[in-house]
Amino acid sequence: METTARGDVPKTLQTIAYISIPNSSDLEFLLWDLQDAIAAYAQLSGTALPHPVDLKANSADTADGIVLAVEDTPVDEAVADIAKALDRFGDTGTRVYVVVQAACERTEGACMLIERLRQACELRRLTWCGGVIACTGSGIAALRHSPRMGLLRRPFSEATDKLVGAVRMGCSVEHAQLLGGGNASSVDTDGMVRARPAVPALIWRAIIKRLGAHAQSNI
Repeated sequence: METTARGDVPKTLQTIAYISIPNSSDLEFLLWDLQDAIAAYAQLSGTALPHPVDLKANSADTADGIVLAVEDTPVDEAVADIAKALDRFGDTGTRVYVVVQAACERTEGACMLIERLRQACELRRLTWCGGVIACTGSGIAALRHSPRMGLLRRPFSEATDKLVGAVRMGCSVEHAQLLGGGNASSVDTDGMVRARPAVPALIWRAIIKRLGAHAQSNI
């Protein structure tokens, strides 16, 4: 599955960069949930966190791993920014994890993007480690204050926790599942775990729209 075998070799990540392209409330929420879960598991296990690297603050910094949050059908400007971000880590063997926000019912765009990202990592000698396809549609940020393991967030939280395990072990999502005794069959051939709403798409969109409107009314 891996672009290189390095993704099957655990490595303690000392530093990690979280990159959202574009900057959107939904992608920021997905990254926030991941970082919050990583911190919670580290506290429970008494282990150190990977140090977050602010690439904007220091252009000279690099990282052992990066988590790239992207939309499934990025515009040309976003595609260029993604390439630029990967170029920065070229030939370093940096482990690359991705979180792709996709439509509720269609993942074709996400699958095409993931294939392009894998090829881009291979070209730059980066270590592809897979990630999560979050089939949320737009508006997932409205769930920020919902229970993490409640009905609405649970499928995405469970998928994110698989990514947490991979980041903590510094290996691919699939290999982390194998090492941890989890269910690696939930990982597809591109190293991705897919998460979909627990309710029908029509109901999901209505809930997200209502919560989004409520959040706006409270601003």
